[in-house]
Amino acid sequence: MAAIDEVLADCADLDESLSSLTETDERKTLINKHIEKLSNRRYYQIPEFSKEFEWLNVSEPLLLSNQLKGKVLVLDFFTYCCINCMHVLPDLHELERKFTITDGVVVLGVHSAKFLNEKLTANILSAVLRYDITHPVVNDSEASLWHKLQIMCWPTFVIVGPQGQFLYNLVGEGHKDQLFEFVDIAVEYFKTVGEIKSHDLPISLEKNRLPDSPLKFPGKIEFNGDSLIISDSGNHRLVIIDLNGVVQEVIGSGSRGYKDGDFNTASFSSPQGTVVKDNVIYVADTDNHTVRKVDLISRNVTTVIGTRQQGDDKVGGKIGTQQIISSPWDLTLGKSPGSTVEDVLYIAMAGTHQIWIYCLQDITWYKGLKYPAFTCVRFVGSGAEENRNNSYPQKAGLAQPSGVVISHDEEVNSLFIADSESSTIRTISLKDGAVKNLVGGERDPNNLFAFGDVDGKGVEAKLQHPLGVALLQDKQQLLIADSYNHKIKSVDLKTKMCTTILGNGSHGNQGDNSTSVLNEPGGLCVDGKKEIVYIADTNNSEIKILDLKTSKLSKLPIIFRDEPVSRLSSEHSIEADVTIEQPVVFVHQDSTVAIEVELICNRKEKLNEEAPQSWKVLNTEGNPGLQFIGGLKGKLVGNKKQTITKVKVEKRDNNEKQTIMMLFQLFTCLVDSDVCTMKRVLVTQTLDITASTTNTDHVTLAIKL
Repeated sequence: MAAIDEVLADCADLDESLSSLTETDERKTLINKHIEKLSNRRYYQIPEFSKEFEWLNVSEPLLLSNQLKGKVLVLDFFTYCCINCMHVLPDLHELERKFTITDGVVVLGVHSAKFLNEKLTANILSAVLRYDITHPVVNDSEASLWHKLQIMCWPTFVIVGPQGQFLYNLVGEGHKDQLFEFVDIAVEYFKTVGEIKSHDLPISLEKNRLPDSPLKFPGKIEFNGDSLIISDSGNHRLVIIDLNGVVQEVIGSGSRGYKDGDFNTASFSSPQGTVVKDNVIYVADTDNHTVRKVDLISRNVTTVIGTRQQGDDKVGGKIGTQQIISSPWDLTLGKSPGSTVEDVLYIAMAGTHQIWIYCLQDITWYKGLKYPAFTCVRFVGSGAEENRNNSYPQKAGLAQPSGVVISHDEEVNSLFIADSESSTIRTISLKDGAVKNLVGGERDPNNLFAFGDVDGKGVEAKLQHPLGVALLQDKQQLLIADSYNHKIKSVDLKTKMCTTILGNGSHGNQGDNSTSVLNEPGGLCVDGKKEIVYIADTNNSEIKILDLKTSKLSKLPIIFRDEPVSRLSSEHSIEADVTIEQPVVFVHQDSTVAIEVELICNRKEKLNEEAPQSWKVLNTEGNPGLQFIGGLKGKLVGNKKQTITKVKVEKRDNNEKQTIMMLFQLFTCLVDSDVCTMKRVLVTQTLDITASTTNTDHVTLAIKL
């Protein structure tokens, strides 16, 4: 058997020979000779998968000598944090559509972790679900196969023959044409010699076991006064909720795609960061390589930047929809030099490791450069994936910037960047564009492995793949979603001291902030006045609320309203989902009647204890003879029977009937999932007021949900 060095040298020779050939038949002849050579004289057997490896998307472990024999394999060596690895997934999906398993081709992901957090199969599972990976994935947590095959970087494709022989390798992204060409020729070659087998594999997709949830891997969250904008990334949509969690708008069809249009028909692909200007939401539509514009008045979605094709342009300068871009991940708004209005959209361009700008109007930029409205151009970063700080912004090097926030303080006057692959927080001066380190990483610009979980100052502090940043503007306090440490950290901008304020370093979804409460949080935002932090707890598919004053942590329920029905009265037009008319109750004149409520859930539903159950009286002015002495609105406590108010019945000359109308806003969830809804229940209770002394002194409103 040949040595791996010899085989890799043969592959390099093939690449060099193919680089000068354009004629299809000549290329095919050369590739066939290479396949024949590596299947016979220069044969190298791929090492068998270890029995210790854990597998995803299959019901049993796969072996080269068993289920995979007779297949042409495309081994995708990847790590799930890597933007380049994400970029090749569409190529692999297309390859799987062209060649099925029964055609003799199997795509197989070999996960070889960069970060410690990525070694856990549970975390790889979340990535498989986020990225909609449907081929088998094996967790080579110690990178044993990586080292044996001398893999050098992520992603790398290794093409393997039906007998387990190494055939070819492709390093990095952007090799779709070569991949398809080689696989096409290899399948034809091995069919000719009778080695392709048509048997199926024990595929068992992880996504079919994903529990119901109102959100699916939310990546970012944006505070907008009385509402929150959630990037529901796994459902490919935006969800706007009020601060109680009640859904106000859903923007996007919920299916992965690319389409402009109204809120119901428009489609996104893994949207991430958003920012609001007036009645417009700008959206980083990451996997579509575009920035979208959501007009809340016209209720329409349009594209403002990008062609939908992933690009490698590292300079830019074209008008919005003519400018090709790569994986925009987060957005924020700022002012161009000398401007009094927010006229610049800053873009964390993860795919090219840069910060770009989009001009909302004609602007004068640094050094007197003039850009017309709608120009999209690079601001910071050479495009090299580095941890390089520099006084000259275009000579600095970033590494997959994934979060960006701007300080409005004139003294600070900076952008803050969550630079995920360097595990640092970087600052960009808006005075001159200089790039500096705030916390994390180390001073060697080429070391992208200086990660950890250490509180401290500057480079003494260590982070692990941070994805989000937010600012408490008045306190000069920066908050970090330290994603792979499952923590929220805080940096004092005056001292550069970085400290943990939430999480214990392990992933989980427990109840208080001293335990495992987060799972790879991807984004966060702040209500500065109330000092409340809203966290996109990505892998838990939840939104968490952290009160900075009390350190209390809670879950924000996501409540989808049922379609309302209309209840009309002579004085009120009331929108409600359910109406209940209680039986007439006889009450005594000149008495006090207690109004009780009992909530009765069916077997499939439960009351959401974390949501604010409320009630209010609607027709206080239309009931002469009734005086509410216990309040006109309030909150319910659980589903126990409880007195919510009292009514004083005045003495009248004649017997009469009075009707009380009360509206209840109730939140319920399915017993076996986190899917919750809000119900508005209208209850009418008629009181027949008599002179009898045997009448009741309380009324129970039984509400069946």
